[in-house]
This record gives sequence, structure tokens and C-alpha cells, in this order.
Amino acid sequence: MAKPLKIISKLFTNHPVTIIITVLCVVTSFYAWTTQPELIIDTYGYSTNALLDGEIWVLITSIFLHSDINHLVLNMVALFVFGIILEGEIGSRRVFLLFLLGAFTGALFSSLFYPLDTSFIGASAGIFSVMAATLLIKPVWIESYVPIPVGVIALGYILSMIGGLITGYPVNVSHVGHLGGAFIGLFYGFIVKDSKDALRVLIGIFIIFLFIPSIWNFWALLMKFLTSFL
Repeated sequence: MAKPLKIISKLFTNHPVTIIITVLCVVTSFYAWTTQPELIIDTYGYSTNALLDGEIWVLITSIFLHSDINHLVLNMVALFVFGIILEGEIGSRRVFLLFLLGAFTGALFSSLFYPLDTSFIGASAGIFSVMAATLLIKPVWIESYVPIPVGVIALGYILSMIGGLITGYPVNVSHVGHLGGAFIGLFYGFIVKDSKDALRVLIGIFIIFLFIPSIWNFWALLMKFLTSFL
């Protein structure tokens, strides 16, 4: 029992911003789900109308609410992985500002593409900001608790965003707004990282995405071939 407590204490001491944001998201989301979720989303979710009416607090409150357990888990896993890596690299204050600025930019970006009365929730834009910065600063970093390069995890998260854009799931989530958050992270990454190195990382990601359809088609054909014998 002492060892898990020691690990938790060390995480909180070295990465307080990541842990605090994670806890706030979990507690707030579960509270909303067990009370009046629709009312809470309408009241504390971000919408352009709410902002125009002077309810500027929705820029903050909307961050910590999530649509369902899948939405929450996906976001918290990504926040934990990228947040801890980046916080250890650039410090807690910078990660906090990067997360908030990415979340705010994502929310405002949403206002350009969605109806004024549409409400959005979730920490995704802030997480995309942290993730994009981590991807440029530490693209092949491997933590002991995650035995694969963070760049691979980032690609999976980006693919999930693309899937969300196509399917519209989860609901009340600005999938377009994620791009606003990612822009902030990339901008910061280019400032901190040598611009040539950062550009190489982006080119590498682009090349990987070019091959994804081919890999997917190959996998589908392989599965079809194997199932034909069953």
C-alpha cells in the first residue's frame, strides 16, 4: 500500500497541474452525470450565445465537463501521458497556460463553424494543445509507464479526432475546435524546438498519414482473406 501512495505523491509533487486538471475533470463530469446533465451542459457548457451574453465563465466551466465515460477516459489518458511528459520538460506554469490557452482558442474557433446556440464541453482542445507541443518537443520520448513513443500515441489520438469529425461522436464536442488547440501547441513547439527539427517531425507525421489508408486497406484485405477460410 505504501508504494502506490508513494507513486501518487511523487506524481502530484512533480506534475501537479496534470493531476489537478485530471481530478477536476473526473469529479466534475461524474457530478454532472449523476445530477442534471442536460441542464448543467446548457448552463456551464460553452456556446457563442453564452459568451455574447457576458457569461465568460463558460470558457472555464466547459473544460471540465465531458459527454460520457468514453469521452472522459480517452481525454484523461491523453492528458496524463502528454501532460506529465511536457510538465517535466517545461514546468507546471507553462503547461497550465498552454492548456488554458489551447482550450480558449478551441472554444473561440468553434464559434466560427457552429450555430450560436450549440453548447460544447470537454478538455480536448486544451489537451490537443499540450499534445501538439509534446509531439514537437519530445516526439519519440518513452516513459516507463507507457512503453511506446508518444508520437505513436498522438497519432492514435489524432485518428480518434478524425473519427469524431466524421461520426459526430461524442455529442456536445467541438471536433473542429481541437484544431484551434493544436495550433497553439504547434506554435509553442516551434518556438521552443529548433524550427528545422520541428518541421522534420511534422513532415514525418504527414508521411505516416499518407500511408494510413494503404495500411488500412491491406489489413481489411488480409482479414477478408483469412475469414474466407473460416
